[in-house]
Amino acid sequence: MTRVEKINKKVNEIDADCFVSFDKSDMLYFTQIYEDGILLIIEHTTYIFANKLSYDSIVNQKPQASVILANQGIKSLQELLIENKIHSIALDLKNTTAFQYETLKKNFEIKDATDFSKQIRMIKEQSEINAIKRAAIVARNAFTKVYPMIKIGVSEKEIKDELDYQMTKFGAQKSAFETIVASGINTSYPHHSPTDKKIEDGDFLMIDFGACVDGYNSDCTYTFLIGNRTDEERNFYNELFYTQTFTREFIAPNRTHAKDIDKRARDELAKYGLDKYFIHLTGHGVGLDIHELPYIDSSSETLIVPNMVFTIEPGIYIPGKYGVRIEQTILIKENDVEILGYAPFMEII
Repeated sequence: MTRVEKINKKVNEIDADCFVSFDKSDMLYFTQIYEDGILLIIEHTTYIFANKLSYDSIVNQKPQASVILANQGIKSLQELLIENKIHSIALDLKNTTAFQYETLKKNFEIKDATDFSKQIRMIKEQSEINAIKRAAIVARNAFTKVYPMIKIGVSEKEIKDELDYQMTKFGAQKSAFETIVASGINTSYPHHSPTDKKIEDGDFLMIDFGACVDGYNSDCTYTFLIGNRTDEERNFYNELFYTQTFTREFIAPNRTHAKDIDKRARDELAKYGLDKYFIHLTGHGVGLDIHELPYIDSSSETLIVPNMVFTIEPGIYIPGKYGVRIEQTILIKENDVEILGYAPFMEII
């Protein structure tokens, strides 16, 4: 079944006449074009509504769609919908602005298609898996060049800048997200922005990064303990390391649900009295978006099946002290899981 056939099947299930998306990742998935515009799918016909700035670029890329110059933006979309006698629209409400919703609602019945395309994208095709693997390898290779510069006296920003540069040098279109480099007390903040702070003796150092290749992303986090290490710090690191490993190995394709994986991580941390310091999801899908389905959290009933790609990233953050996160992106296979592009830079185990 083609991608368009898959979305049409979902659209038909809610008795809508067409699918409309304002999401650039949906645009790329269905047309192989990553540009601003409006995506419309009516049965087996796909349209891209492009503005003056992007029209020529889109046409030159020969997309798998009919390209329409939308001089009036969403009004141009409405004109074609009326011309095709469309009465109802399947719309992803999470990726639709209030203005877009209210404008379309005046002339058409809006049917909630939230996450329809994301549910299709959750199960990766082989070409997508290959792209994610390339992104993971680019990130890993870049990090092998940066690893030797990790030492006392180097700043967070210096490591970030070099890592971003190396990812581009190895073939990344861009960083998958804003690279995180945190040291010392800054590791207690999960999404810390790198500063001029220099690495000090006894610091934890957390590096969270990924590459984007052919539109697909990778994501991983390493944590190191620099210089002298106390028994408390060793235990803290090891307890998180074991939690991450046991959680990954717990996964049984076609039998495990996302919420079970999340519970496994929290139960393991609870053995050490650390579960209260785990303040985010256990993982998230990775693909065209750096955060997408499936989400590995306590409320997700999603069954884990082959060709899903997501992270396992438990983290513990002691306010005012330090934090540790270990993150791997994994591919679900028929009988096991594969870690993508991860190099075992483990300093204390």
